Amino acid sequence: MAFLALSTKLFLSALGMGSFLAGNPCKPAHAATSDRLIAAVQQNPPTLEPMREFSNVAMRIVPNVLETLIDIDYKQGFALVPGLATSWQRVDERTLELKLRRGVKCQDGSDFTAEDVVFTFGPERFLEDKAPGHAVGAILLGNIASVEAVGPYAVKVISKVPDPLLEERLANYPAQVICKRAYQAAANWDAWSRAVIGTGPYRLAEIKPGESITLERFDRYWGEKAPVAKVVFKEVADTSARIAGLLTGEVDIITEVPPDQLKEIEDRERFATVGGPIRTIRMIVYNGGAKNLADRRLRQALNLAIDRQLIVDTVFHGRTRVPHGLQQDFFGKMYIANWPQPAYDPNKARELLKQAGYKGELIHYRMVPDYYTAGVATGRILQQMWKAVGLNVQIDFVENWSQVYKKDDARNIQDTSATAFFPDPASQLWRIFSPNDRYQQEGYWANAEFDRLGQILEQSSDLQARRSAARDMLRILDQDPPGTVLYELPVFYGKRKALVWTAYPCEFMDLRAGNLSLTGALGSNPAQNIP
Repeated sequence: MAFLALSTKLFLSALGMGSFLAGNPCKPAHAATSDRLIAAVQQNPPTLEPMREFSNVAMRIVPNVLETLIDIDYKQGFALVPGLATSWQRVDERTLELKLRRGVKCQDGSDFTAEDVVFTFGPERFLEDKAPGHAVGAILLGNIASVEAVGPYAVKVISKVPDPLLEERLANYPAQVICKRAYQAAANWDAWSRAVIGTGPYRLAEIKPGESITLERFDRYWGEKAPVAKVVFKEVADTSARIAGLLTGEVDIITEVPPDQLKEIEDRERFATVGGPIRTIRMIVYNGGAKNLADRRLRQALNLAIDRQLIVDTVFHGRTRVPHGLQQDFFGKMYIANWPQPAYDPNKARELLKQAGYKGELIHYRMVPDYYTAGVATGRILQQMWKAVGLNVQIDFVENWSQVYKKDDARNIQDTSATAFFPDPASQLWRIFSPNDRYQQEGYWANAEFDRLGQILEQSSDLQARRSAARDMLRILDQDPPGTVLYELPVFYGKRKALVWTAYPCEFMDLRAGNLSLTGALGSNPAQNIP
């Protein structure tokens, strides 16, 4: 069991990432000015269409380009504030009326009106079952029955059933509003998705698959203009290359810095690190539809074998925490504060394996390497913990998520995360395992009682009924586990100190005015940035 004392650095070193300068392909090239900023990211989405790309990497970029009717003040506890709508009010328990901002231009030069909002949520893009954005949009917006214009600058949104969370849904991904004229001018869904048009302070300039996504300032933006003329999200999969690119002046900010390498950046005079846990819980899921994971006792054993606090302490140096089930404390009155953290009981795990008749059959664990911060190190530790109780788990590294979800006998265990898009368990606990999400749709797991309780959670306005439903749903996830929580997902960034930027407790990298500024010319000579 000596592996438990190993530092994260040793795990990463074994994977060829121990020295962040080794084999560095980055060369000093440029530095950010008010004209250009380059962010090195571990992965980019293939498009910026929010009703197509339901991923952390898309959520990082999209809100800089496309805006929602209701905005979120991330610095004030996720408070709802005016966005493309200047005000809103409830007409009844199913109807929300919103007054739209006047004088807003779309990035193609057309005027933004209620027609764009109606089209965004209409049958051609979303509402019809066969619409291209329906499957993704329905994950959080499936309760919308219709969106109707009430004059050129007002709309009403009507839900299928009473929805106490409708305002929160319209403020969050994937409820970003697009521009009708541009959508209809695109050749097809694929062409549109690679050239989305909205009303945000940046417009999408170019997507180079596997290389970069470039945004440019939209000079006719209705609000305060973007602080930089061009932003490039450069795909650099290797962690050491991202760090070296920052320190040598090729890039200005980097994502997904492993905790054990933060000090390497912090010790440099001209650089800093920011970030921490976000509104997302890092998880693993089990395919209970697979023959080797069908027995819930085996899945319970997988959960009981995991010492989550040890992962937090060794891999993340204590910079995150183990959640109390699939919930987060910013849920306020809907947070079940006395719910325990997941149990660590290897002896009970061994007993459950014996009861289940497990004989060492191979279990596959598919992973996109370090899609999540320190994902490989975490996976290696999980593998060893499972081995310690007698589970035979093999990690299969794959290149992309399509390979993770490939339907074959090796689709057993995989990484995932559960983002709380708004401060309520309906956006996390219910969303990820509801019949609208892929895990039920693709046969990983199903539980009729969980679904019944989820309807109460989603539709009831009675606080105690909703709290009771959430508690019982947490209990079901313990007894019939579709997976397990690991820790609150931390995201750490490295940046130039001259770049004044706040990292939010969510995936979104806000590069808008008010959250990004430059304290001076950044590195006209990149070499000067190396102390």
